Amino acid sequence: MIPTSTTSPSKETSRRAAVYRLYNEAGALLYIGSAYDPDHRCKSHHVKPWWPQVAQRVDEWHPSREAAYVAETEAIATERPGRNRISGPGPVRLPVPGAANPIFALTEIDAYLDALHGEPPEARAKRLTELLKSVGEKVRRERRAAVLEMQAGGMTYRQIADASGISFGRVRQIIADDPADSPDPAEE
Repeated sequence: MIPTSTTSPSKETSRRAAVYRLYNEAGALLYIGSAYDPDHRCKSHHVKPWWPQVAQRVDEWHPSREAAYVAETEAIATERPGRNRISGPGPVRLPVPGAANPIFALTEIDAYLDALHGEPPEARAKRLTELLKSVGEKVRRERRAAVLEMQAGGMTYRQIADASGISFGRVRQIIADDPADSPDPAEE
């Protein structure tokens, strides 16, 4: 176990989350992440090639997962740890006042996934399959609407493919509402 230090890990009724920083022996910042349970999350880093360099972890606690995401994003953008793979202000955008908050959805999904850890693997797998199916269907509907909007705006299939980051053939499937754009039933 690596040494850790924490700042005010309160036992409030709301679910707190931490922004954790991983340092090497010389005190250089290696990585910044966030999690409800930093001990559990850091176990997933053990497979990283840089993990043997980690000598210390410092946890900074926040009142919610959303607050931790925002703090993590800001910290990565300003502190630029060498082992974070993202180059900009993190995987989530800072909330814009008055706009729908995309962090909320990530927070809810993350809380759901964390809650599943206590369930038997059979129940966990079933719930994860349901989540993937639900999210996948919604994403496919929204993507199709966007593709049809581009087509109605006069874009060619090739332009739609380039703009969407998908293949020409996939654009054709989406516009035709081809079942090939759906997941293989054998996967479910």
